[in-house]
Amino acid sequence: PPKSRSAAYLRPPMSDQPTTSFVEKGMSYDDAILELQGILAQMQGGNLGIDELASNLQRAGALLDHCQGKLKKTEAEVQAVLERLGLEGAD
Repeated sequence: PPKSRSAAYLRPPMSDQPTTSFVEKGMSYDDAILELQGILAQMQGGNLGIDELASNLQRAGALLDHCQGKLKKTEAEVQAVLERLGLEGAD
């Protein structure tokens, strides 16, 4: 069966195209939050084309994943210190 014309839009980016979903190793939580705030401001401005909007959404998702990972790691580190101090049940 012939493919629909919209199928071309569902393909992942070509390998030679830069990906916006990559978050630089070592990026700080604060830098990621600042970038997310900038993306949000651009989106609220309402002057983005569909391609730019899609790119911003991809980048925002990657930044959110990065921030969640940092928060989970920090939470685990805090819990480990509390356990070492004998305060594992403290909240």
